This record gives sequence, structure tokens and C-alpha cells, in this order.
Amino acid sequence: MNIRRLVVILLTISLFLSGCIFEDKDNQFTAIDSQSPITDNDNDDLADIMMEYGNISWSELKIVMDESDSDLKTCNPSSQDIVSDCTYDEDDDPYWTEGETLTIRENGKGLCNAGDNGGCKMVFQIKTVSSDGEEKLLQEVKVTVE
Repeated sequence: MNIRRLVVILLTISLFLSGCIFEDKDNQFTAIDSQSPITDNDNDDLADIMMEYGNISWSELKIVMDESDSDLKTCNPSSQDIVSDCTYDEDDDPYWTEGETLTIRENGKGLCNAGDNGGCKMVFQIKTVSSDGEEKLLQEVKVTVE
């Protein structure tokens, strides 16, 4: 009887540690301040967003930036001829995949300036958009850009 209990306890512990029972699927993305410092220019790197797990087709990805003192801004891929205040680069494969990091950049408009005391608090909404235009919010990530 004691051996059975020990086996059950060991199996339960291994399930917890492997993430099979309490896997944290709420944090698919993490965001940090980009390494380059903010300047008064209008092309600064703002934030790096890394996908922790999964993959998203570039054609379905939508990233929306919410600054505390302005309207929502949709960040578009730098390869598209769409005017937007912020951009990011896509790589050559069709998906944003696990472990890949996107850098969100200003695009001709100073969204955060060197004189902003304490940095700029930004929220990035990572969404998917289906072929019929339905949007699904995957996660919001917050970062202070300095």
C-alpha cells in the first residue's frame, strides 16, 4: 500500500512540474523595453514582444498600441505600404513562431520622447483577424518604454 501511495504522489508531482495540470497558457507573449534608448527622433525602437509558445500567420496578426494619453494605433508590418505610426518586421517564413521576437518601432511620429519623465507606459494588444474580419484578442502586454 505504501508503494502505491508513493507512485501516485510521484506521478502527481511529475504532472504538476511538466505543466500538464497547471500550465500557464495566459502568457503567450512577453514584452520588454527595447534595448536602444528613446530619443527625440521619430524612428525609435519601442518594445520587443516575444512569442512564448504557438504560432500565428503573419496575414492574421494585428498589433494595436494603446498609449495612456492618445488613441489606439494599429502597428503594421514595415513591408506594407500602409501608413501607420508604428511598425514591426516580419521574417521570411509565413508565421510568427515560438521564441521569435518582434520589435515595435516608431514610424515617422515620435510616440515616446527622451524628455518623457519616467518613460512612456504602453499597452500592446496582440490579436488575430480571421478571413471574415473577426478579431480575437490573444493577450495585452504592458511595458514602460524608456
